[in-house]
Amino acid sequence: MSDELFAYEENAHGRNHLRSAEPLLDARDLAILDLLTRDARLSRAEIARRIGLSAPAAGERIQRLEEAGIITGYHARIDPARLGYALTVIIRARPSPGRLSEMAKAIAMSPEITSCDRVSGEDCFIARAHVRSVSEMEVVIDRLIPFGSTNTALVQSQTVPDRPLPRLTRR
Repeated sequence: MSDELFAYEENAHGRNHLRSAEPLLDARDLAILDLLTRDARLSRAEIARRIGLSAPAAGERIQRLEEAGIITGYHARIDPARLGYALTVIIRARPSPGRLSEMAKAIAMSPEITSCDRVSGEDCFIARAHVRSVSEMEVVIDRLIPFGSTNTALVQSQTVPDRPLPRLTRR
């Protein structure tokens, strides 16, 4: 993690410690993040032009943001339906007592599940899966059932498509 992005202060014992987990990002860092979340294919030269820096300076900032774990990757958005995955399924899963890690492993080992969050509340996991048919959906559910209960819903449409964070601005 790059120390330049975080605020440190000396404690009573003369040791430096992280003052805040919030990174110290200036307006240009935020502009870089905003540009990349909207179009990860932008070249460093184009990013530099848009924020008023040289390409090497913009590249150094991007590298620091990557090293700090703020930028975690660059992704293409793919439409699963166009690849034959006609059904998107939301699976809420509740492990039986003592079976949490087994259910988590079963979820992780299911390639049809493209994302999963561990959540608070009655269910422990909320997963999103893409399958070609109802019978494929049953196969996914059958992998989880030995470890607890599931509640499954078919996605009819996506009201809010995946989107970048709101405009990144200073608070």
